[in-house]
Amino acid sequence: MTNLKAIDTAALAARLRWVAYAAARKLGVPGLLAGGLVVALVGAHAFYLQPDGEHLEVERDARTTALAALPKPGQKAGDGGMTLAQVQQLRSSEQAYSIFQILSQRGMERKHATYRREVEVKGKLRRLTISIAMSGSYVGLREAMREIADQPMVRIEGVSIERDRIDSANVNADLRVSLLGPDT
Repeated sequence: MTNLKAIDTAALAARLRWVAYAAARKLGVPGLLAGGLVVALVGAHAFYLQPDGEHLEVERDARTTALAALPKPGQKAGDGGMTLAQVQQLRSSEQAYSIFQILSQRGMERKHATYRREVEVKGKLRRLTISIAMSGSYVGLREAMREIADQPMVRIEGVSIERDRIDSANVNADLRVSLLGPDT
């Protein structure tokens, strides 16, 4: 470190001016602007982005620790329903039977049903889509749809409701339901 005192700063400044002049002649104005942009980006990364990245990493570690301290969600079923593990053990036909049972408990008379089976998630899961034509009271249909929607791995894809007369409580409905789960 004693050699740093021996450096002639005036000569160094003159050499740097000469290098800047030679670069300006060789690169031109666009080259100097591009070089200045590169130097500015390196400076921004070193003084602004890198320290902020370290701050984000510290914050992420703190949040990970806070999340690990939270209690794990339970596997309990709510309101007489089934847990996800229990539903995954069911076959699609048993799930479909439970949907038909819910509809009949709510007073809906099934006219006919069509089925479509599709393979999803690289063959690990199967989707069974059931289109059900039925008739019954509007209140019974609403209650049945609420109960069906509360089941895990079941989704109501669409519903079409028709009435013969506007003041009639009875409706004709087409309900499309999808069941997702393993099918062995």
